[in-house]
Amino acid sequence: MTTSLEHSLNRLEDAVNTLSHQHIYNKSLERPMLEEITPRSDESVQNFVKYGEKALSSQDGTGNLVLRKPKISSVIETPHSPRYFRDISGKTTIQSDHLELIREKTNTDAGWASETILGEETKVADLMKILIPVHEMYARTRISQRLLDDAAIDLESWLMDGISGRFKGLEEDAFINGSGERMPKGFLTYPRTTNKTMEWGKFNELVTGQNGELVSADIFLETVSSLKTPYLQGAVWIMSRSAFAQIRRIKEPTTGRYLWQPNLQEAGGNTLLGFPIILSDAMPCLKTDTATTPIAFGNFFQGYQIVDRGEFTILRDPYCAKPLVEFYVTQRIGGDVIDFDAIKLITTGA
Repeated sequence: MTTSLEHSLNRLEDAVNTLSHQHIYNKSLERPMLEEITPRSDESVQNFVKYGEKALSSQDGTGNLVLRKPKISSVIETPHSPRYFRDISGKTTIQSDHLELIREKTNTDAGWASETILGEETKVADLMKILIPVHEMYARTRISQRLLDDAAIDLESWLMDGISGRFKGLEEDAFINGSGERMPKGFLTYPRTTNKTMEWGKFNELVTGQNGELVSADIFLETVSSLKTPYLQGAVWIMSRSAFAQIRRIKEPTTGRYLWQPNLQEAGGNTLLGFPIILSDAMPCLKTDTATTPIAFGNFFQGYQIVDRGEFTILRDPYCAKPLVEFYVTQRIGGDVIDFDAIKLITTGA
């Protein structure tokens, strides 16, 4: 055993000695000595750093593929009109396609009587029925199933948020300017009267005396005094931004102070003559030399009724338009005036 191992070691030693005396490598494959390397010029080194000589960089196609991509966490959304009018109006939820209200059209009469004389018969209030139907808002759109699966954001949630914001803008405009045909009836679409006596179906309108201008504070004082006392608790102003900008420039004639004063309390909001100001893009803007109604004042909680029929409804259909997924979103709402004495209008007209 020992003789065999010694014989193997001797053969290995002879092979090593033989290789050390023979040049079995091609000269071109030998590693050159350090002193044989020719130093490169500064320009050559700079070019190597800049262009890489086949090195990977973030500027070429191959290197760009392996770069870490920025993570998309959200989509910057376009601002939508806030639901200011909904916040100040009366609201109710129903389980049918309309709301029926019974209310007094006129007041019940009464008088004074004496011990021995029978008073005359008094008049009973006239009752009337108000019917407010609900109308349907909708949105219909399609997204491919592959995009829903592979997108970096939750596209379905983003889509529903966008539709919800658009619905809010649609209802805001309808509550103020709606025709009543396939949409709520807006309070600005009703007839007006300049008489101070209340007429059912008409709003009392106060006129500034100059087209497109709010000339003085008198019109606001007159508007507040024209609203009956029971409605003053909870009354608010609702106006366009252009009207609010002009109000901020009006000064009191005697003191020279601005009529509008900022509320310095945190989250106090804007007020005019002690009543909150609500800004809405659905209210008409001031127009030079043109009569518009950019301001309304009153108790909208008692004057306007919003009707909701259920919640936001989403129908997701992945079959009928394959390979696309169709989303059909609906919401049913209604709205109408229920008390014409609770709201006053200001028109910038001659």
